[in-house]
Amino acid sequence: MTPPFACDPLLHALLEKAPIGIAVLDDSLRYLHINQLLADSNGHSIASHIGRSPRDVLPDVGEQLEAIMRDVIASGEARCNFEAQAEVPPGSGQFRLWNASYHPYRQDNQILGIIAMVEDVTHARDTARRLRNSEQHIRRVLDNLFTFVGVLSPDGTMLEVNRAPLEAAGIALDSVRGQKMWDTFWWSASPENQALAQQLVSQAASGETVRREVTVKMQDGPMTIDLMLAPLRDDNGDITHLIGSANDVSARTRSEQALRQSETHFRQVVEATPDALMMVDDSGVIRLVNGRMEELFGYSRDELIGKGFDHLLPPSVRNQHQSLVRHFFAHPSTRDMANRKPLFAMRRDGSSFPCEIGLNPLEIDGQLLTLASITNVTARYQAQQAMEKALDEKTVLLGEVHHRVKNNLQVISSLLNLQARNAAEPVRVALVESQNHVKSMALIHQLLYERSDFSRVPLTTYLERLLMLLQHSLANNRLKVSVHFTPPPQEVFLELQQSIPLGLLVNEIVTNVFKHAFAGRGHGTLRLQLQPGEPDNRLSISDDGVGLPAGVALGESPTLGFQLLPMLAEQLQGRLELASQPQQGTHFVVHFPALATGETA
Repeated sequence: MTPPFACDPLLHALLEKAPIGIAVLDDSLRYLHINQLLADSNGHSIASHIGRSPRDVLPDVGEQLEAIMRDVIASGEARCNFEAQAEVPPGSGQFRLWNASYHPYRQDNQILGIIAMVEDVTHARDTARRLRNSEQHIRRVLDNLFTFVGVLSPDGTMLEVNRAPLEAAGIALDSVRGQKMWDTFWWSASPENQALAQQLVSQAASGETVRREVTVKMQDGPMTIDLMLAPLRDDNGDITHLIGSANDVSARTRSEQALRQSETHFRQVVEATPDALMMVDDSGVIRLVNGRMEELFGYSRDELIGKGFDHLLPPSVRNQHQSLVRHFFAHPSTRDMANRKPLFAMRRDGSSFPCEIGLNPLEIDGQLLTLASITNVTARYQAQQAMEKALDEKTVLLGEVHHRVKNNLQVISSLLNLQARNAAEPVRVALVESQNHVKSMALIHQLLYERSDFSRVPLTTYLERLLMLLQHSLANNRLKVSVHFTPPPQEVFLELQQSIPLGLLVNEIVTNVFKHAFAGRGHGTLRLQLQPGEPDNRLSISDDGVGLPAGVALGESPTLGFQLLPMLAEQLQGRLELASQPQQGTHFVVHFPALATGETA
C-alpha cells in the first residue's frame, strides 16, 4: 500500500520540515519513508534507506531496534522515549545517541507498520558533559588560589567562594553560600562595615568596577584587604554576576606608613637598591634617581634631576605616554604602566631597550610623588617573543581569575621589594627569597593565562622561564654561575596543584646553590635535567660546588630550606633524593608522578 504522505504534498512537506527525525516502515520493517534529518543522523542518504531494514542501515543496533518494532506491531502499543546508541559510520570510533519513540502505523484499524520519531541527542549530551568538566576545572583552580575569590549574583548573594578566604575565617562554604555579602562573617565586625559592603555591591551591580582597601573580620583578627568587585556581562551586555577578588595588604599598609615616617632612610634604600629607580612629581619632573638609573641610561644624576622624564622614551611614543601619565596621576594606584606589555626606553646614545616599569604612588609631606622602578628585560623579552602564542579561546571566568591573580602577585612582589630596601641585610635576603617564591607562583599563573588549557602547566617552558627569573634575581658581580638546563625532546605537562610545590622546590634548591654551593669560589656550574617517564617523571639538579657540610640531611637540618624540601616533595606527591661529596658538588633528584592522562605535547 502506498503511504498517504507519498501522495499528499502538504503532509510530505510537513514531515520534511519536522524538528525531529521521522521514518515510516512497513510491517516487514522496510523503510517506506525517512526525512532528511533522520537520514543524516543515521549516516546514509534517503535513497539508501528505502526498501532496507534497520539492521541493514545500522548493523550495531538494528537487530535490537527491529525487536522493539515487532513488539509494537504485535501489541499495538507505542514504545516511547527509549535510548539507542550506535557507531556511525561503523568503524569510525564516533558514536551517536538517539532518543526514540515507535508508534504503530494504522489505516482502517489495521496496523501496516511503524512510525518512528527519533531525536539525535549526541550534541546535547556532549555539551552537558563538557559543562560538568568545565565546572570541575573552575572549582579546582579557585581552590588552589591563595588570593580571595568569590562569585556573587547582582543582588549580592554569595554563589561561590574559593578555599582561601574560608580557611582564613575558619568557616565552611555552606555558612556563606546563599547569604548576602554584607551578612557574611567577614563583614560582621560592625554595622558600618556591612553598610560599606552593601554600597560596593550596589556600585558593581550598576556596572562600575570598584576597588577599595577595607578591613574585614578573620579568624585571627582584623585583616586589611585590597578588594576589587567587577561586573561580569553576557553577550547582550547584561550583568549576570559580580566577581570579587582580594588579597591581604596589611603588610603593605604598614610599609607605607614606615616609609612616610623617614624620608632620609627611604633615600638611602633607593640608592642601595640594584633596580633603576626614579622619583617623579605630578608634572613628570624627575626629583630623585639612584646610581643604577645613571648606569642604565648613561646620564649623570645632574642631567636627570629637574628634567622631564619623557626624554627617556623613544620619540614615537612620547605623546601617547603623556596622556597615560595624566591618567595615572588622576587615579594614582600601584600598577605596571605597561599592563604586562613591554615598554621601550631610550638611552643617552639613542639606543632603545625593552623594560618593565612599576609605579608606586607615595604621599610625602602632602605632595603626591611616584616611585618608578625600571627593569631591563631584554633577555626575558626575547625569550617571551619566542615562547608566547596567541590564545585561541578561554573561558571568561578562568581568564578573569588568572589575570587578577597575576596582577595581585605582581603587587605583592613589588611590596616585598620595597620592604627589602627598608630592611637590614639578613631581613633583606629573606624578603628577596620570599619575592622569588612569589615570582615562581606568579609564573605558573602567567603560563596559564597565556594558554587556552587552564588545567595543566607546560613544565619545560615553566622551568626555563623560572631559571631565567632566578638568575636575574640572584646574580651578583662576585660570582658567575653557568646554568644549563637539558629539556626532554617533548614538552612535559604538570597538573596545576602539583606545579606550585615543584616551582617552590626548584626555587629553594637553586637559591641554596647560588648562596652556598660555591663558597670561596668565583664561578660554578648548575645543571638541571628533566626526564619524562612512567609512572614518574625525574628532575635532577646538580652542581660542582663544595658539597654539603657533614651531618646535613633532608628534614633534619636546622635551616628552613632543608626543612621545607621534604614537605614540598610530599605536596608534589613525589620523593626527593640527595647525594653530596666534599668538593664534588651536590645532587638532588626529584621523582614526581606524570600527568594523570599521560599526555605530552
